[in-house]
Amino acid sequence: MTTGPSPGLGLFDGYEGYRTPSDVDYQNALVTGLVVPDTNVLLNLYRYTTAARGDLIEVLTRIGDRLWIPPQVVAEFWGAREAVLGDPRGTAETRKRLVDLRSQASQALQTWANRVALEESESTRLKDLLDEAFNEVAHDISVIDDSSAYDYLRDTATDPVLAALERILDGRVGRPPDTQEHAKGVAEGRRRLEARIPPGYMDKAKGGDGAVGDYLVWSQTVGEAQRRCTDVVFVTADLKEDWWHRTEGRPRGPRLELFREMYAATGRRLFMLRPDGLLHHAKNALSVNVADSSVEDVERVSRLLEENGWTAAGIQAVMRRLDDEAPVQAEVVRRAAELDGSISREEVYRIGGYAEERSLRGFTRPVRRVTQEFQERGLLPPDLPELLVADYDERSPLGSAIGFSVPSDVVLLLAPLGSDADAPPASSVQGPTGDHEDVTS
Repeated sequence: MTTGPSPGLGLFDGYEGYRTPSDVDYQNALVTGLVVPDTNVLLNLYRYTTAARGDLIEVLTRIGDRLWIPPQVVAEFWGAREAVLGDPRGTAETRKRLVDLRSQASQALQTWANRVALEESESTRLKDLLDEAFNEVAHDISVIDDSSAYDYLRDTATDPVLAALERILDGRVGRPPDTQEHAKGVAEGRRRLEARIPPGYMDKAKGGDGAVGDYLVWSQTVGEAQRRCTDVVFVTADLKEDWWHRTEGRPRGPRLELFREMYAATGRRLFMLRPDGLLHHAKNALSVNVADSSVEDVERVSRLLEENGWTAAGIQAVMRRLDDEAPVQAEVVRRAAELDGSISREEVYRIGGYAEERSLRGFTRPVRRVTQEFQERGLLPPDLPELLVADYDERSPLGSAIGFSVPSDVVLLLAPLGSDADAPPASSVQGPTGDHEDVTS
């Protein structure tokens, strides 16, 4: 009996995640696959222009029964909705920042005028020009009125976003897990968090169940894809490294680990799109009229929200305040950054010169207080991950912290900020009693 050669494999067999999807691949996935929006996609509907919101809602409507929302997304949506409606487009925060920047600009101008011995009449003229410019900008942004958002808080029946989502999502939200299933999911999420298995490890600094929210969204999505045996298009404005595979710093598709996990569970592919990418591909795939201005607005909102993380100036301002008020905590943050984000309990005791019997309860309180003060004054974004959080061993009956962690973006930012030579000039970020910390750039 003659037998032929055994069937061989191709170049991408076992390496499917390396194949770059084409426009046709995305369009086919939108027509036949499961489309899963992340929480930020729903919340950002409050931040878009009316036209962009309408176009995205039309796209979600056209997807029909292939649209599916993980129960964790709905829980996060309701948990964050009121905070978003408090200042959906950042108008109030911008006003606060302008007040501080106006004072800072006026002070810088006066300092320069004194240095060059400028005549008082000329100094006054320049100051009047500066005031006029700030007044004009303040007047123009006051035209942006978010008062309707407050009406939505008082009465959900007046909220057009809720009205649209209620219609679109009817029967398309997954059933929440029972208590036992939820606890199992949280435990697995925490295990993956410690092992830095995507997605979700970038949220470690959030602490509590909030740190495993991304994993719960992911695991629920995988479960539904298994049930339907279909490709998945996951849509998110989140650009964190624990979701995206990057090339030259740009997101190119899902993390290879996520693609492999989805493929192993379902035999189907995982696609990822940002909301503007969804609008772009939906034009042809779903025959939807999407204005170019809508794509641009959705992309703009995503870009602005990306800028609301820790910045170099922001972390520098907080660290200078901690150097004055809580030097041990400041050194712990720096050392944790040097150690790739985590520091042991023993190292903290060494840095502080603490006796073994000393408790670390409340150790992160000064860091939280300084951060919150800057946030209340509009000098830092309101949704920053906590700068320093305690890590716990759940097996320990005493519940003692086994160490502390800092966010991954802080790890990257503190590296070039390790020496005063690289610090911004003192005039831009003042000390503990200064009123003009510029921490927004």
